[in-house]
Amino acid sequence: MTTNQLDQKLDQWLETNKTWMVEELKQWVSHPSVSRADLAEEGAPYGPDCRKMLDFALLRAEELGFRVRDNSGYCGDIFLDGQLAGEEGANPEPNEIGFVCHLDVVPEGDHWIYEPYKPVEKDGFLIGRGVGDNKGSAVLVLSAMKFLKETQISLKKTIRLMLGCAEETGMADYRHYLNELNGTVPAVSIVADAGFPVCYGQKGGYNAALLIPAGSDIVDFSAGSVRNIIPDTAVLTIKGVTVKEAEEALAGQIGIEVEAAGSCVAITARGKSGHAAFPEGGDNAIRRLAEAVRSSELIQKLDLAGISFLADAFISPYGSGLGIDFEDQESGKLTLNAGVIKKEDGHLKVDIDIRYPVTVKAEQITAILDQVLAENQVQITEKDISNPYYINPSDPKVTALMQIYKEITGDDAKPYTMGGGTYSRVVPNAISYGPGLRYRNVRPDFLPEGHGNAHGPDETLNIESWLIGFRIYIHSILKLDQLEL
Repeated sequence: MTTNQLDQKLDQWLETNKTWMVEELKQWVSHPSVSRADLAEEGAPYGPDCRKMLDFALLRAEELGFRVRDNSGYCGDIFLDGQLAGEEGANPEPNEIGFVCHLDVVPEGDHWIYEPYKPVEKDGFLIGRGVGDNKGSAVLVLSAMKFLKETQISLKKTIRLMLGCAEETGMADYRHYLNELNGTVPAVSIVADAGFPVCYGQKGGYNAALLIPAGSDIVDFSAGSVRNIIPDTAVLTIKGVTVKEAEEALAGQIGIEVEAAGSCVAITARGKSGHAAFPEGGDNAIRRLAEAVRSSELIQKLDLAGISFLADAFISPYGSGLGIDFEDQESGKLTLNAGVIKKEDGHLKVDIDIRYPVTVKAEQITAILDQVLAENQVQITEKDISNPYYINPSDPKVTALMQIYKEITGDDAKPYTMGGGTYSRVVPNAISYGPGLRYRNVRPDFLPEGHGNAHGPDETLNIESWLIGFRIYIHSILKLDQLEL
């Protein structure tokens, strides 16, 4: 089949199925599916909502005529069998092309204009939690499989859509699948959770919890719900002062509010939300609140020491406050985010998210943190470290995908690296590639600043860009189908 013939088939199919694709995605987005390992049940390791979402996705695939597999609730597979497929459920890895997506979403958070789980289509955009990250990708790939099946385009290799349930909470789903369930992966997979063209490197991930000593003045300190979102609201509740005293001490502090909380005083800081990997333009409310309170005389001694440490440690989102401001030419600056804070057992517990450059070793970060934290009587616990991801940009698979991208879009962009973490860190042979189009996914005019991003309020999907991604994936599948993998 020539390229022109394929494009004609794509045009005809999209004319009939574009509305179906959008309506299908609306159904997927209507399912709240925040990963909750703390709500684990038999067959539902990430809680009942993720279990329902996985069941729904596999059922929809079955209804479309695809073979499916449930991997004990950790993840699921959808198969379009090619000519070289083996026995059912036992396709040999070299004869598979994979796509890896995730069904879990970050918590909806606050300040939405539209309902997070009642998706709305407006001015060429779809709005709802998960439309872009990452249910839009899952439906896009399923639609590509539907196109290939309905147009009866011959494939040598099996196409396998892999659906995870815990990407946003550390990717334990595919670690368990590979290490405990002895799962296999395709010879090459596309992680559909980035921007075009090819992402050939991703920073390492270093998640942990810091336990900062707190005295008796602090009743509570709360902010955030997950470590990989910059919190836009933080609340510190203290005792021993009046509202008037707090207002006078904090007079002139921008974005700070004071109100009574029973016999205590609650101090609220307003920042700006965003993704931990992309701190530019964000404003961490935890840091803002700590700085404001430290400059006042509202609390003393041990509490003040803890607040001062918070203000110093997170003064920069690039790690200088902790002495870990690494940077390299390949992937840029290390990023550091304080995503969640709460008072627990006499400590301020802070969940941190670090994305470190591809040429840096986690051991280097550990050595520095151990020294700095010990000097401040701060403990570090709950470490979860993911190595960086890197594939040589001259690899034949990368060059093939880059060629397809340029032919379809005319864009001369180069392969890139990023701080965001995808399943490429965990799933072997996986290349992050689309479906976002960096030059087209502008924020819609009808949303205010701070809205429309993947982890923020009113998450959006540019439908036209999404459909261009569909075309790129179809051409890429057929290209990879011809390669020796």
